[in-house]
Amino acid sequence: MMRTLPSRLTAADILVLVVCAGSVLSAQGSRMRDRTPPTAPTGLVVAAVTEHSATLAWGPSTDNLGSFSYVICCAGTTVVVSQTVTSNTLEGLKSGQTYTFRVYARDAAGNLSKSSNAVTVTLPGQIAAPTKPVVALVDVGPTHASLSWSSTDDGPTIWYTVAIDGQAVSTLNSKAGTFTCAAVLVPTGCAPLNQETTYTFTVRVRDVEGNWSPVSDPVVVTTDPADPNDHMPPTQPTNVTAESDGAHLIVTWNPSADDLAPSPFIRYDVHVNGELRAVVVGKTTAQVEIDYGVTNNIAVIAVDTADNESAPGTITVIS
Repeated sequence: MMRTLPSRLTAADILVLVVCAGSVLSAQGSRMRDRTPPTAPTGLVVAAVTEHSATLAWGPSTDNLGSFSYVICCAGTTVVVSQTVTSNTLEGLKSGQTYTFRVYARDAAGNLSKSSNAVTVTLPGQIAAPTKPVVALVDVGPTHASLSWSSTDDGPTIWYTVAIDGQAVSTLNSKAGTFTCAAVLVPTGCAPLNQETTYTFTVRVRDVEGNWSPVSDPVVVTTDPADPNDHMPPTQPTNVTAESDGAHLIVTWNPSADDLAPSPFIRYDVHVNGELRAVVVGKTTAQVEIDYGVTNNIAVIAVDTADNESAPGTITVIS
């Protein structure tokens, strides 16, 4: 049975109809996807540059729904800023490098505007290597040498590679280091510095562009003799544990103490079934190879700067 509307509608009836119709249209509109991109940013310019930054500025975009952000490219990555921002400084750029930049607007529905005009800029400065580092001896003992070094570069970060007798043993971005290893032996650890032995240290520097400095002047260091009155060995390593990492065993232990040698200079020799498998200095963990299908007797021995050896800390592992 069909119902017909009254032939005459009151003002209240008309108001109800308008509200209901508006609700339906609003619901339909909310289900419609926004397919209209923002307008393109205009008038992109390079407002300022330094050797490692560029400041961009542009005219604002508009969007049919009013919510969007700006996407800046292309300096090896993209940068996103809010719609209230119409300038931005890009940091960490390379001196002497040429860059081309564009800016887009992207709304909440993911619609991307057309590109702004492109701007190209070459940053000032040369793509120069760091300066030759200056190296100095800070301290030396029977089994260690402490050095400092310095270099300058036009970039934000540089890395120092330290070599002993021509072999690189450490790369770091600090300006000083203490060395207890004459060579790094992976995965067994290191070859410790010996008493009354001469070593030649050099340092080379690399910047963020991959440029290498000249090699520093060599610093020749002779370690001290061991204390002739040191006859007491370190304490026995305790709480020796071993855990597999899937390919090796990671052996850990509590540090030993010595009457004369500071803990950073105590050496630990790790043996498996009587064979030396790892050497570390000042550390209490080591990665070792084990023999599969047999019982592995692991022994950790602490050695001080006079070569006095502790009683072994032990653990048995059945592989």
